Amino acid sequence: MMMSRILAKLRGRAYGLRSKDIKERPFVIPVNGVDTELFHSAFNTNWFSELGITPNTIVDLGAFDGGDPYRFKDTFPNARVVTVEADPSRYSIVQENLSGQDIEIVHCAACAIDGDIDWYPATIDGEANAQGSIFQHSDAYKSKFPMVKQAQNPSKVPGKRFDTMALELGIDSIDLLHMDIEGAEHNVLMTLGDHLPTLIYLEWREGLFHGKACGPETEALLHEKGYKLILRKTADRLYYRPPA
Repeated sequence: MMMSRILAKLRGRAYGLRSKDIKERPFVIPVNGVDTELFHSAFNTNWFSELGITPNTIVDLGAFDGGDPYRFKDTFPNARVVTVEADPSRYSIVQENLSGQDIEIVHCAACAIDGDIDWYPATIDGEANAQGSIFQHSDAYKSKFPMVKQAQNPSKVPGKRFDTMALELGIDSIDLLHMDIEGAEHNVLMTLGDHLPTLIYLEWREGLFHGKACGPETEALLHEKGYKLILRKTADRLYYRPPA
């Protein structure tokens, strides 16, 4: 694993990547006149310029509270920003937090099918949180995150293949696909179709879900599609598809 991180770092530097990832942390924005705390991922927006990318379209899967799409739009006001949230409770929160922002908000589970799909909501201290998933948590997940309580009986939410979603939204090219969707990342990558983002930033949680979560097959799939791993951390990875 250490060697993989070193190789990814060297490859990233060869492509021009210089900045480190940033800390996941809260920040405050006004929502309906009230200071509201949102969270952002460790994705560093400096990476765009370092890789020679001016973002025109950013797609964020797993909005949680809207912090990342808000940050992307605030940093790149001319970019089209689309964010997707599957959990009905979190979707309502995202709608409220991003009210009045020029950000497109979609309610569905990004997955490998078009149609209703099982959704297992999760809570921390009784509050709907970011760990809802189309997959059930494995014993390894429960041991690693004992504070997370996942429902045993699923509800239904609308599901969308990524290529279907992109077609319906009229998205032709994507500069960044930013994903934190609790094990469903591989399913999305299988349904990219001709929509191959320049950058893919995703959470990598191997072995923590009952289903097709990230693993060796995901590495092979990304390699087949022309992606290079240029940053690897404990749970997050950044892939770059160099221009042909």
